Amino acid sequence: METANTIQETYNIWSWLLPLISGAVGALIGTYGGSYFLHWKQEKKIKNVRSMAVKALNIFKEYAQQKKSYAETTNEFNTKLSISEKRAVVVALHKLGVPFETPTKDTFDIKNIRFKDIVIDKDEISAMIVQINKGNCDNHFFTDIESYFTSNLRLNAVRNVGKKYVEEVHAKSYIEKENPNTIINPSDWSKQFTPGELQTILVLRTQLANTDYFSQNGQADSKKIKDLIREIEIGLWDNYLFYDYESFTNIRAQHNLANVVQNMIMINQQTINKEDSI
Repeated sequence: METANTIQETYNIWSWLLPLISGAVGALIGTYGGSYFLHWKQEKKIKNVRSMAVKALNIFKEYAQQKKSYAETTNEFNTKLSISEKRAVVVALHKLGVPFETPTKDTFDIKNIRFKDIVIDKDEISAMIVQINKGNCDNHFFTDIESYFTSNLRLNAVRNVGKKYVEEVHAKSYIEKENPNTIINPSDWSKQFTPGELQTILVLRTQLANTDYFSQNGQADSKKIKDLIREIEIGLWDNYLFYDYESFTNIRAQHNLANVVQNMIMINQQTINKEDSI
């Protein structure tokens, strides 16, 4: 009789315990299974986007072998990549260093993306592909292109003027042999700029009047010029590009006057000291 009661009690316990265990196991499987499925789906999506970015970079790589410029890839880039593919990867490519022609007045035209006339470096493209495959640019995929490229129109315009000055004037200047402290600019260089652009670069021009950017042969150092352009692109020279030239010259004049006064005081003090010693 006791055995029958024990069996009955055990049956009763399992009758309510089994549904709880089944429910818990089901919930566990559902939670982790769902998480795994979502992770797998997200990972597959990211891998697809990475392949789109590599597809675009391979276009540049083919042209790099022929030592051509990014501008020459424009037609093939816009033809081989669909609008959705370009929307997914363009911002990431720009972050990596692909020189897209950013608009300064109009909105970004996704159907006709343009590039700067810069010769493609095959090694740089290979390095970009490595970065893409490692997942270092995943957070830049699917960033809205229009807002990214047009959010700071004035900033882009000013930096472009600064880069234009470096590329068209500073990089083509040279140091005078007779006077190693004198930098000779190309003749009529100012005609390449509008009055507004000239006002923008006056302070920058003053700060770049430095022989450190030139090689021993008197010509501009191409590596230093390249580094300078990159610095302008990332904003290291923004203070000078946005500095009002009149305010800048006033501050320099005050600084120079202070130096003159200080020198006069020092000379007078030295004279007084000599007289006292006599």
